[in-house]
Amino acid sequence: REYALISPMIWRGNLKSLRITIGLAVGIGVLFLAPNLALRTGRWLPYALLTLGSLANLGLYALARRREGQSAALSMVACYGQMLLIFAYACVLSAQPASRDMPAVSVIVFITLLPLAIDDRPIRMFAVMLLECAVYLFLSRMTKGDRAFSLDAQNIGAFSVVGMVLYAVICARNIRELYQSVRIEKIQKGIITSLATVVEERDEDTGGHIQRCEDYVEKLLAQMRAQGGFPALTREYCANVVMAAAMHDVGKIKIPDHILNKPGRLTDEEYAVMKKHAEYGAEIIEKTMGEVEEPEYCEIARNIARYHHERYDGKGYPEGLAGEAIPLEARVMALADVYDALVSKRVYKDALTPEQSRAILLEGSGTQFDPALVPLFLKCV
Repeated sequence: REYALISPMIWRGNLKSLRITIGLAVGIGVLFLAPNLALRTGRWLPYALLTLGSLANLGLYALARRREGQSAALSMVACYGQMLLIFAYACVLSAQPASRDMPAVSVIVFITLLPLAIDDRPIRMFAVMLLECAVYLFLSRMTKGDRAFSLDAQNIGAFSVVGMVLYAVICARNIRELYQSVRIEKIQKGIITSLATVVEERDEDTGGHIQRCEDYVEKLLAQMRAQGGFPALTREYCANVVMAAAMHDVGKIKIPDHILNKPGRLTDEEYAVMKKHAEYGAEIIEKTMGEVEEPEYCEIARNIARYHHERYDGKGYPEGLAGEAIPLEARVMALADVYDALVSKRVYKDALTPEQSRAILLEGSGTQFDPALVPLFLKCV
């Protein structure tokens, strides 16, 4: 799970390396293709395959970066496409006669392997390397003499040792980034939880509300991803929404105690003050987190704090937004927040049963809540 969370950051960190390595694969393929075509040696096919295959993969990765909702699927298509390219390249190359350019084989194939380090796991990568070596040597043994086969075996040995060592270095770098990222994430989560707990402890009515809302949000996002139709739900986005859910009521820290913990119904004047917590929350998040290096998280946290009391019909607060003008993360948070309030005992009401609470959510579908999200939420609570 941690690898999945860190994967987008590894992608960004290695994207430059990806472009360089595939570019080198194309360049070396052309470098060997041109003289072999000119001299008519009969060894042009593997280099043409390398050049065209690498260009196609470069295009797939570029497309994956542009299409946010399908980037993971497209990049994995490119990853496995690169694997198939390597197998085809090894098979074609193993049937070529030995020549002076054969020692370059291990360098070329390793260059085409490097981009896979971004998208695939180490155990699978090592298996691919070993299987490729076995296929190459088998075909070489079947089609070549002893001397040519000996040269191929030496090349494959060099490729296996050097390739696996270098790939291990790449993995070590990613593991280090993973460790650092998880450590920073734990620190951030601790700060956020502490701040949210301060607010919750002031409100005598909402013990455990933050944790339960986080759980509801996480379950709803998982249900939305399983359902499909929400292209914005990347792993990174969902992780940010779950972490930001704890901050949804942070603005209550500025609400006076006599209003926050009043046992009865609030007056119109008191309710007007209470509604200010949404704006206060957005201001606090902007001031305390606006300068950190995670602008996506800050934007999501601000939207949740400011807009989780907006209604789908436009009758909410603080801005009266309606429909999909309300940020998706705020529409998700609204369901979790209201449901937990309904099933929890408060000083001004008794707890409702889950069945009563579900009926209220269904009744509010299309008016208070996003009608596309209500049935998904009810599936997972």
